[in-house]
Amino acid sequence: MTNLAREYGEAMYELARDEDLRPMLHEQLNDIRALLRQEPDFIRLLTSRAVERSNRLKVIDDTFGGHVHPYVTNFMKLLIQKEHFEAFPLCCDWFHQRYNEDYGIVEASVTSAVALTDEERAALRARLSKISGKQVALMETVDPAVIGGVRVEMDGRRYDNTIQDRLGRLRVSLTRGL
Repeated sequence: MTNLAREYGEAMYELARDEDLRPMLHEQLNDIRALLRQEPDFIRLLTSRAVERSNRLKVIDDTFGGHVHPYVTNFMKLLIQKEHFEAFPLCCDWFHQRYNEDYGIVEASVTSAVALTDEERAALRARLSKISGKQVALMETVDPAVIGGVRVEMDGRRYDNTIQDRLGRLRVSLTRGL
C-alpha cells in the first residue's frame, strides 16, 4: 500500500467516522472498487491525461452523481484533480481495512470443492468467530481440485481440512515409516 493511498484512504475514513457514515460509504466504495476491477478500461479513462480533466470529472458526475453519497463522488473527483485516480482502489482497500478493524471483522478466505450450504456457512462462521474472537466475513471460492473438505486462510494462518491435505499427510507418514 502506498503512502498516498493510506493518507487519502484514512482521510476518507475519518470523514466517514466523523459524519457517522462508515457503513454506507464502506458499501459504496466496495461496490465501486468491484466495478473498477471488472472494468479496468474505466480506470484508464479516468487516469488518461489525453482526456481533459474537466471531461474526466464530468464522467464521475454522470456515472455516479445521484447514485452514491456526494462524499464518494467528491473523493473520486479530488483524486482526478490531483492526478492520483490510479490510487483509488488502494484507498478503498485502506478504508476497508480500517472499517474491519473498527467493527471487529476478520476476513476468512474459504476454498471448498463445492459451494457451501447456508448451514455449513453458518457453522464455519461460528467456529471461526470462536477462534478469532471477531465477526467473520467469508470470502468463498469453489475449487473442484480440493476434492472435499475446506481450506481456510484467516489472520495469516491456514487451516486445511481438505482431502488433498489429509492424503498428503498420509503419504508423508507412510514414506517416513518405510
